Amino acid sequence: MSPQPRYQLIKGDRYNLAVGVLAAFALAITKDLKALPAFARWQLNAYTNWNLTFIALRVLLQQDQWDPFLAVNSMGVFFGFRTAMTQRLDDNMRKKIARYGLPLPRPAFVAADHFVHTLPTLLLVGSLVRQKRRVPQMNALFSLVLSTWFAFRQGAKLDSSEIYVPHPWRRTWLAIATSLLATPALVDALIDNKRRRGLLIFLGMLLPYLSTRLDPKLRDTYNFEYAVATARGNSGATDADEKKIPRSESSFI
Repeated sequence: MSPQPRYQLIKGDRYNLAVGVLAAFALAITKDLKALPAFARWQLNAYTNWNLTFIALRVLLQQDQWDPFLAVNSMGVFFGFRTAMTQRLDDNMRKKIARYGLPLPRPAFVAADHFVHTLPTLLLVGSLVRQKRRVPQMNALFSLVLSTWFAFRQGAKLDSSEIYVPHPWRRTWLAIATSLLATPALVDALIDNKRRRGLLIFLGMLLPYLSTRLDPKLRDTYNFEYAVATARGNSGATDADEKKIPRSESSFI
């Protein structure tokens, strides 16, 4: 990383965080831009697309000093989505997208899912390992701050079911936090070629996902909540981001 990054807005900002903050503010504003179609606003209200926007800015503006943060953030997006949409709850997302006028066959939806969630994670982590660039733990904190700010900005709470579809949000946040905090250690293990340590760290990152994936009642619970929301007209294409999805009483984490 060069001492002074390209397009530095504030002198002494060696990571050029100002550019990222401005991008986050711009993305947050799109929630209130009524001139945009409902589908466009919904897409811009998804944290996955925020992450992809930061990656695009990194490439366009050559902000290679962002790579450790983007790797950590992408890992959180990956594990968060996998946990939230396990047991084929992602099919409710596919149905919601279809209500916006974009019907996707299941294979196309799965391919798009891996393109936006899996591929960025593999490329960013792989690049760091090849370059032997370690990830400072502070990047996990930065990502956690950004993701929680996103949740409260978009929905005023950590449960983002109103943005996406009903899902086990507490376990999702546990998966996000675990993966963010463990990514620096995982990258270190891969760089040092400590395979056993890397495997143990990865298995630890999987625990929140596995606890959700193996829950025998989870799918019926959240499919029911989605069906209720759809029946009440709160999961369609008309300003869905402004409507409240009623949640059934559930003891599931």
